[in-house]
Amino acid sequence: MDLMEIDDDMYIDRHLSMEGLIPKVDFQRRKQPSRCVSVCLGLLCAVLLAGNIGQLINYEIFSHPASGDPMQSGYVQDRPQSSDNNSAAERKQLETRLTNLTTEKDQLHQSYDSVTAERDELKVSFNKVGNERDMLRASKEQRQSNYSDLQREKEELQTEFSALRANRDQLQSTYTSLKTNHDQMQLSYSSVTAERDEFKASFNNLQTEKDQLQREHSQLETNHSVLRREKGELQKKIDKIRARPCQTGWSKFDISCYFVSSVSKNWTSSRQECIEEGADLVVIDSLEEQEFLNMLMPKSQNAWIGLTDSLQEGTWMWVDGSNVTTQFWQPGQPNSYNGNQDCGENVQKTPGVGQWNDDGCFAVQNWICEK
Repeated sequence: MDLMEIDDDMYIDRHLSMEGLIPKVDFQRRKQPSRCVSVCLGLLCAVLLAGNIGQLINYEIFSHPASGDPMQSGYVQDRPQSSDNNSAAERKQLETRLTNLTTEKDQLHQSYDSVTAERDELKVSFNKVGNERDMLRASKEQRQSNYSDLQREKEELQTEFSALRANRDQLQSTYTSLKTNHDQMQLSYSSVTAERDEFKASFNNLQTEKDQLQREHSQLETNHSVLRREKGELQKKIDKIRARPCQTGWSKFDISCYFVSSVSKNWTSSRQECIEEGADLVVIDSLEEQEFLNMLMPKSQNAWIGLTDSLQEGTWMWVDGSNVTTQFWQPGQPNSYNGNQDCGENVQKTPGVGQWNDDGCFAVQNWICEK
């Protein structure tokens, strides 16, 4: 912050004047340098004004005692002696007051001189402070110039630092990229080396497997010859079986004979009847067989077949232990109604291939045997 400038007119713009003896005080202040000085000067003017009034009163009383209005002179001469004594006492009091006022006037003169001396000292101090302010301003300007130079140098250093940091970041990025490439190449080399070893081991294994396969091929050739011979023998047996007629009451299809009962029993009893005949409940594994059985069955009758999920709910199997591969279930079947339908039946309601349904094994109906 700059120092406050103070003008000489801030102290007194006009000289004090009063009756030609004391200057009359009139303050015109732009900026007040000292509140104490202003208060002192005001008090000084008030006291001097009171002293001047007292002098005027004293002058009127004691300077014209015998002159003036004749009426007043006659009044003085005609006053009684007691009045003269009172006047003498009053005159003495006035003389005392005059002395006191004179003393106060001298004191005020001394106070005025003291205040004037303080004002001069303040002017000297003001000039000193002004010089110091000018020196501080010059120092401030020099420091401002130095600050500007330092700021410029700082900006140049900042620019250079930013360039160096960008260069460092670029070098760091390049180094990171090179290191990444190096690591990738090292990894690739390790991977290629491992693959080479794996390929070498695989080649050795393949060579071993090739030798093994060659040996197995020779063995398979031998087995193939044996199987072809066995196949011929089995074909002869099949042809002989196909040519053999089924017993009375049984119907022939392919190499099997089928029997449809005319009485009704539950699923377990029906299977037992088939076993006693050297057969079992029918196992259906083709569409042609299903169509053939559908023709054997009486119209609008159901018949037990060798299908059950009694061992595991939902897993249907044939009585010979084979899985169900070809299926002819009615829509929505099997549904295990009431949770106790574990045996399969063939349903013939309309001409065609017929359909299957799950039913309770305790139900009684016809059955179909196969041998």
